[in-house]
Amino acid sequence: MKLYGCWGKIAYVNLSEGTVKVIEIHENDIKLFLGGTGLGAKILYELVQNPGSLDPLSPENPLILLTGPLTGTPFPSSGRFGVVAKSPLTGIFGESTAGGFWGPELKFAGFDGIVVIGRAKEPVYITIFDDEVSIRKAEHLWGKDTLETEEIIRKDHGDSRIKVACIGKGGENLVRFASIICDGGRAAGRCGLGAIMGSKKLKAIAVRGTKKVEYAHEDKLNEHCRELLRKVAQSAYATNARKYGTAGYVLVGYKYGDVPIKYWAKGTWDEIDKISGQEMVRKGLVKKPQACFNCPIACGRYVEITSGPYAGVKGHGPEYETVASIGSLCLLSDIEAIAKANELCTRYGLDTISLGSVIAFAMECYEKGLIAASDLGGIRLEWGNAEAVLKLIDLIANREGIGDILALGVKEASKYIKSSEEFAIHVKGLEVPMHDPRAWDSLALQYATMPRGACHTALAYTIDRGVVINELGFTKEFVSKLNRFSHVGKPRIVKIMQDYMGVFDCLVICKFLIFAGVEPSEIARALTYTTGWEFSKDKLLEIGERVFNLKRVFNVACGISRKDDTLPKRLLTPLSNGGAKGHRPNIEAMIDEYYRLRGWDKEGRPTKEKLKELQLLDIVERKKT
Repeated sequence: MKLYGCWGKIAYVNLSEGTVKVIEIHENDIKLFLGGTGLGAKILYELVQNPGSLDPLSPENPLILLTGPLTGTPFPSSGRFGVVAKSPLTGIFGESTAGGFWGPELKFAGFDGIVVIGRAKEPVYITIFDDEVSIRKAEHLWGKDTLETEEIIRKDHGDSRIKVACIGKGGENLVRFASIICDGGRAAGRCGLGAIMGSKKLKAIAVRGTKKVEYAHEDKLNEHCRELLRKVAQSAYATNARKYGTAGYVLVGYKYGDVPIKYWAKGTWDEIDKISGQEMVRKGLVKKPQACFNCPIACGRYVEITSGPYAGVKGHGPEYETVASIGSLCLLSDIEAIAKANELCTRYGLDTISLGSVIAFAMECYEKGLIAASDLGGIRLEWGNAEAVLKLIDLIANREGIGDILALGVKEASKYIKSSEEFAIHVKGLEVPMHDPRAWDSLALQYATMPRGACHTALAYTIDRGVVINELGFTKEFVSKLNRFSHVGKPRIVKIMQDYMGVFDCLVICKFLIFAGVEPSEIARALTYTTGWEFSKDKLLEIGERVFNLKRVFNVACGISRKDDTLPKRLLTPLSNGGAKGHRPNIEAMIDEYYRLRGWDKEGRPTKEKLKELQLLDIVERKKT
C-alpha cells in the first residue's frame, strides 16, 4: 500500500561495521505509533534485549532520530524531530526533541529517520543527501565547536543549505548531559543524548534533500493549514512570543512562584526583572525574532552584544529555561553574562537546564563548605558570580578539575561530594526543569511520573494556569474553577495531558500550538489529509496512551517502580515566601488515583489487561521469547 506523509523507510547505520542499510517501516507501526519519540520508543524497546543491563555508552545502545507524519508539511510549527536512546544521565528511557530545520530536511532527503548503532574506530560523520547515506571521516571536525562544525561541513560540500545535527566538546567528552545542536542553536538537550553520539565517535549527521513528500489530500491539507497558520499567527500568545520570546514568561511565572530561585531554596528575588525577555528587549540585545520551519510564532531570539565584557556574542539567545537555570537558580542577574553562558552551552553542546542545575548545586556545596576554592582551581563559586559560572562551564565541557565530577550530573556528582545528596535536586536522575512544582500540584505529579524523569513538556500545569483546550474538557468554565494548590482532580488532568502532549512528540510538532488555541480535531484533520487514514481526537489520545505505556514498560525493565515516582525532599518542603508560599504538593494523595487511571498495578507497572487494550501485549510477550 502506498504511504502518504512519510517514506516508510529508515536509514540503519552500523558504525562498527561501517555499513548502511535501509529498513522499511511497517504501515501498522505508523498507525499505532506515528513517528518521532513514539515510534522511537518501539524501535528502542525491540532493539535492546535487556534494557536494565545495557550500558548507555556502549556500542549496543541505539541512537534513534526520527521525524513524524507532519514534519515538513504545511502544518504550522512542524519543524521538529525526536531523538531516543537509553539515557547516559539517568539510565532509563531517554528522549528529546529539537526544532529548527534539520527534521524537515531529513524528510526531504527521502528518509523518515536514522538509527545508529555500534562505534566507529575513528571520528566520523554521516551524510544523507537525497537517498544517499554515507559514513565519512571526521578527524578534522573532532574538537570543533558546534557552530564551527556546521560551517565546515557546508564548506566541505559546497552547499550552504545543508542542515547539520552535531555535538561539541560536551558530547565528545561524554558529559552526561551533552546535547545535540542543529541550526546554530536549536537543541535536543535533555537526557544527555549528545554523549551517545560522542561514545560512538559520531560528530555529526548532515542532511540535504530536494525530494517532495506526497500527501493523500494535498489541496485539503493546504487549505486547512492556511487557516491554522492564520489562527496561530494572530493569537495573543504568538504576538507576545514574537515580542519577548519564551523568556517573557519570567515575570508571569514569578508571580505564581513558578520560577526557581537560589537552587529551589527561595521564593522571592529582588532582581528577577533583570533576566526577563522584556529586559533583553529593553537593553537592545534582541535584534530579531527567529522561527523554526513553517512557524508563525517565532519565539526564538537572535541576540547580539557589541560592547562590554561579553562583546562578540551573537546568535540564538537564551530562552526561558536558560535564563532561569543560569539566572535565578544561580542568583545571576546579569542578562549579558547569561547570554554568554548560553553561547558557550551552544558551542560545547550542553543542556542548559542540567548545566544551570549542576552549577547551582555546586554553589550550594561551596556555600556549605563541602567543596573549597582549592577544589575549584581558585574559583570563588559564590551565588551570582558570572565569572565563576562561565569558568565552570569550561571545566565541565572539558572534564577538568571539579568539572569532571559535575559532568556526571547532579545525582552522580552528589555521591562524590560528602553530605550533598540531601539537596541534589533531580527526579530519576534528571535535573528538574525551571518550573516549581510547589506552585502547581498538577506539575508535581507530572514530574514524578514522566518517562524520562523530571519533565515539563506534558504541560499539565498550564491547565491550572488557565489554558483552555475545549475538546479535552478543559473549557474556560472548567479551568476557572481549578485550585492550583489542590490535588483534587489533578491525576486525571495529568494523565490526559501526558497522553495528548505525547502525540505532539510523535508527529513531531511544537507544543506551543496549544497556547494559540489549536484543538485536537484540527490536528487530527491535518493528519487525516496527510496520510489518508482517518484520525480523531480519541484516536490521537489512544496513540499517546500507547506510547506512554511502552516507555513505562521500558523503564520497569530498568528497575523503575513506585519508589521512584516522587520528588526530592526540598521540592516537598514549603517555601516561606513568594507566589507559592506555604504550599507542599501532595504526591501521596495523587499517586494511587493516577495509577488507577493508567491501568497500572500498585507498584506502577502496566497490567497485562492494559497492555492488551493498547495493542502492546504482543510486543512485550515477543520480547520475552
